[in-house]
Amino acid sequence: MPYLGKDDYERMLALAVAVLESRQPETVWRLIAQELLRTLDGSVLLMKDEEWTPADGAVRAWLRDASAPVEPVGRTAGFVRSGYPFATHYGSRTDREPRTAAQLVGERAWRHSETASALRDSFGTRHMLGLPFPDRDGAVRGFIVHRSGADFDARDLHYAARVQPLLSAAAAQCRLLAPRQPAGAPGPAPATGGLTPRETAVLRTLAEGLPATAMARRLGVSVRTVHKHLQNLYRKLGTADRLGTVLRAQELGLLPPAHPPAAAGTPR
Repeated sequence: MPYLGKDDYERMLALAVAVLESRQPETVWRLIAQELLRTLDGSVLLMKDEEWTPADGAVRAWLRDASAPVEPVGRTAGFVRSGYPFATHYGSRTDREPRTAAQLVGERAWRHSETASALRDSFGTRHMLGLPFPDRDGAVRGFIVHRSGADFDARDLHYAARVQPLLSAAAAQCRLLAPRQPAGAPGPAPATGGLTPRETAVLRTLAEGLPATAMARRLGVSVRTVHKHLQNLYRKLGTADRLGTVLRAQELGLLPPAHPPAAAGTPR
């Protein structure tokens, strides 16, 4: 088995301490991005910590020398959102081991895929390593590390497997911190309770008591997408139903207190 040195474990411990001490999700993600990019010699790090489809949902990426995340756009964004080949593999299996793209579909098939071509053109990278969170709720969340040069080796995979539990714990910490951010604090997460713009829009229609079909028409999305956003709202706000979500959002200042609780309606 590949050997990890003392420095590797000391950095993991330092990262764990920094995550526990942080009170802002964006700081946690930045620390993790810096650690993974440095240790795995990556050029780009993509994060998936919420449900998104080829057409909807925020996708964040960290570049090696950037201190803040960016969102892929254009042709690259489409290939990133498709998640090839990781989405199919992790989405249809209980396997949560770190894998490279070449491991999943073969080195030749990966090298000649449209996704690999698009990422080479946009990021200058040739290889990808999927590092999913070992969640048990069936959702596929985690990171994809992009690298130029040589592909990820056995030592990289061993490190990725060792750091997985820490990443999962950090993600859980961020979900706890997000709804508790004080209004007006610096950064995007405190001002929105950790919600994406689309989730905020769904929250507002939820407070109006609209059924899922009406919410979908209002927002110009499918009913299935509305339900996905509702599940994200329940998870991020720590609630289990529409009424509780509206009440919690009012407590956090995400909705005006003038909205009566009855406006949440019943699920449809």
